[in-house]
This record gives sequence, structure tokens and C-alpha cells, in this order.
Amino acid sequence: MSTRRTFLAMGPGFLAYALVTELSMASATTSNRSARGWIAAQRELASALKSGTLSQTAWHDGVNSLARELDLESLAAELRLARIKDAGVPFGNDPQKRFVSTLDEAGQPIKLGYGLALFDFRENSVITPHAHRHMVSAHLVIDGKVRVRTFDRVRDEEGALIIRPTEDMIAGPGHSAAMTTPRNNIHWFVPKTAQAMTLDIIIDGLIPEPIVI
Repeated sequence: MSTRRTFLAMGPGFLAYALVTELSMASATTSNRSARGWIAAQRELASALKSGTLSQTAWHDGVNSLARELDLESLAAELRLARIKDAGVPFGNDPQKRFVSTLDEAGQPIKLGYGLALFDFRENSVITPHAHRHMVSAHLVIDGKVRVRTFDRVRDEEGALIIRPTEDMIAGPGHSAAMTTPRNNIHWFVPKTAQAMTLDIIIDGLIPEPIVI
């Protein structure tokens, strides 16, 4: 039985089909930025964030804005050329995680300044509600539909987090859900289709920013 890994490595049909499904959702945007342009723009955002010249809130807005410009068919082609590596057997109902290394024209890994990972959801997979420290991330839906619930982290108490709901929606291909310390620090993802997939951008090792109540 074929796996998503096989399709990503070999099949020109599956991922392209997945990424053009429901493109009507993205047709209202200017989806004209190539995957290579998107990767480079993400690198600029990551560099500015890590240098301290860009705030986490500005990174949050920038990442989500780039998702609205991204040509999903171009991303499908880029992922078919990338090196994909399993992150190990998922725990419980976690989705299967795979690390992504994008390649240049010579077939060498591109130094991005951020991590890329695919999350492959089965029907019963879930990313349970959780918080992060010293990092930002953004899940870009590239296949199927995912219920995305996010929360602001208002404050920490002994043995508990005080949170405030910020978003609850069914997201399809092209939707980006970013997470930072000041905004949407807690997220929760549940697939609403038999299969779904997200591409995650991860930047860790950051100096924490204050939580604004």
C-alpha cells in the first residue's frame, strides 16, 4: 500500500491534486508567489526575527500574509523535489511528522534559517492543545481540511495556564495558522477529512517576548 512518503518522493499526481483541491478558496488572493520566492521570503523573515529587528507579532503577520500569496502548485512541485525524512513513529494519535530539506538547482540542501516539517494526519490524528516557549511556528494546510483552534496565553499559574480563545475555524489548503509568544501561543489541530496535511515552519531558540494581556 502506497504511503504519503512514496507519493512525495515519486508521484507527480497525488500532491499536485491535493494542493489544487479547493483552490477556489485561494482564488480571491493573488496566489502568484512561487515556492522558491516563498522559501526565500520566509528566510528573510526568520533572519530578521532572530536578529531582533522584527518582532514576533510582525513575523506572525508576515508569515500568514505570505501564505495568501503562495502558488500552491509551485509548492507541490518543490516538495516533490525535496528530501523527506521520517521523524520516527508518532506517539499515540499524533500525526506522522516528516522533516523537509529543500534543494537548490545543484541538488544540495538550501540553508533556510528555519525548520520545515510535514504533518500527515490520519482521520483519528490530532495535535492536542499545547503551548510553546522560545519558539514560533506556522502550520500551512496543504491537503484536506483541518479544524484550527488557537488561544492566547494570558498568564501562567502554578500547574495551569490561563488562556483566551482567539480562533476556531475549518481551514483548507492555503490557510496558515501562526503561533508566537504574544499571539496564538496555544494551538489545537483536528482533521475534518479522512486525510490532511500541513507544512510547518519552525524557528526555535528565541528570546521570549512579553505576553500582552
